[in-house]
Amino acid sequence: MNISRFWPLLMLLGLAASVGAKQGEEFSGQVLYRYTDENGIQVIDDLVPPRYVSRGYEVITPSGRVLKEVPPELSGAALEEKKRRLAREKADRELLKRYSSVADIESARDRKLAIVQQDMAIMRSNIASLGAQIEREEDEAARIQRNGGEVLPKRLRRIEDLRAEIDILKERMALRRKEEKRINAEFDRAAGRYTEIAGK
Repeated sequence: MNISRFWPLLMLLGLAASVGAKQGEEFSGQVLYRYTDENGIQVIDDLVPPRYVSRGYEVITPSGRVLKEVPPELSGAALEEKKRRLAREKADRELLKRYSSVADIESARDRKLAIVQQDMAIMRSNIASLGAQIEREEDEAARIQRNGGEVLPKRLRRIEDLRAEIDILKERMALRRKEEKRINAEFDRAAGRYTEIAGK
């Protein structure tokens, strides 16, 4: 028999047997753990002592083939940086999901600002109305005094209450102006970040 004719077939069978042996070893369930101890020495054992788990380790076969690498746990500044990176990635995904373009972001800004500006317009109108009421009350009080009469405490309290209402409205107006600036800043950041990540 001429063996040379069957040599390619024998080679394939040998390769298949070799791969099968490696696969059998990999999935046999027998694993070891390689980790570094406090002296910087690599140790191979059938378990990782709890005090070394945070340093990271490798899961290997008895022949030394690496099945899995468990990285060291992060701490301190590295952990905070990872948290910031993951938070940024999540925010980026939400930004791309919420808006389809910078124009879409600008439209959303305009809608939010319209609500705030309408609210401020109502407040300005109310302040003007209260101011007119105060003016009428004060004119009437002055007229009474000119005629030698006494302005009743009730009228004076009413004037003070109207002024207090104006003060409250002015405080609310100031808060709305801050909100207006916050909305603009927020959407400026969103538009800038969208342009940055959409261009990648």
